[in-house]
Amino acid sequence: MKRVLVTGGGGHLGLNLLPRLAAAGWQVRAMGPHPPGSDAAPPVGVEWVTGSVLDSRQLHEAMEDCDAVVHLAARVTLWRRDPAAWQLNTRGPALVAAEARRRGIRMVHCSSIHALDCSAGGVITETTPLAGAGRPLYDRSKAVGQRAVLAEAARGLDAVICLPTGIIGPVDHGSRVNSLILAAARGRRTATLAGGFDWVDVRDVAAGIAVALDWGRSGRSYLLSGIRAQLVTVMSLGAVLAGRPPLRLALPLEWARPLAPLGEAVGSRLGTDVFTPATLGALADNPAVSSRRAREELGLLPRPLAMTVRDLLNSAGIETVA
Repeated sequence: MKRVLVTGGGGHLGLNLLPRLAAAGWQVRAMGPHPPGSDAAPPVGVEWVTGSVLDSRQLHEAMEDCDAVVHLAARVTLWRRDPAAWQLNTRGPALVAAEARRRGIRMVHCSSIHALDCSAGGVITETTPLAGAGRPLYDRSKAVGQRAVLAEAARGLDAVICLPTGIIGPVDHGSRVNSLILAAARGRRTATLAGGFDWVDVRDVAAGIAVALDWGRSGRSYLLSGIRAQLVTVMSLGAVLAGRPPLRLALPLEWARPLAPLGEAVGSRLGTDVFTPATLGALADNPAVSSRRAREELGLLPRPLAMTVRDLLNSAGIETVA
């Protein structure tokens, strides 16, 4: 039986991917910086390795006897400065890709739509240029990490790159948009920002990565997208499915933009990055995304947004209406 290492295995996407890979016949080894808690334990039969992808020795040992590696380890950030996120998102892919190339094994790298320049206009595809100097820190960090994988691919690495859009859905571990949906479902009537994004179910991303591991074409990138919707619409779905009235107040982005620097300054004291220039920028981009390649080559079939939100609520113990 083939063995695969999954870095970042204790995260939202990782915990959805591990059982899918095990069901597909892989021996799964998961790696993360901390042992998972009881509420986020890996499935039975999955081997856990505590370590960092930024530690070359730990990475070398974790990849021993593996036939493939799926690199998920990353840190989402909306701050202007975040040295830890920059290091993990840029250096991590480079080290994993180099080790995989030396071992002669396949690598599936989970990048992000944010690695692409979503302000370029038109429909975003795999050929859209990578994010450049004018984009937020997170976008630039994911672009640099993707370039590192591509550089190793040019040296012979068997690499496939997956670029999911905005990941939501069960099981919740405190991600930003999931938290906003759950807050609306619990009756919090807070104002939100206008603007939207492309939202994809975490289980559909896990399925796309699992298929890419077996069938993705070496050297190819695949956008894993879902449904494009306003943020207030997604939050309202949570409220309505919980039997509450929809949200009706969305602050126009042009009103909020002058306040964003202040929002970052206040947020840094409160430990929240949900109202920063990067947040506004992502919602203002509101990209139209084509997942045609993933649909044709990986069989990607995104589920309805209402199904994703309903299952998220149920996973959090919130009863939904029929």
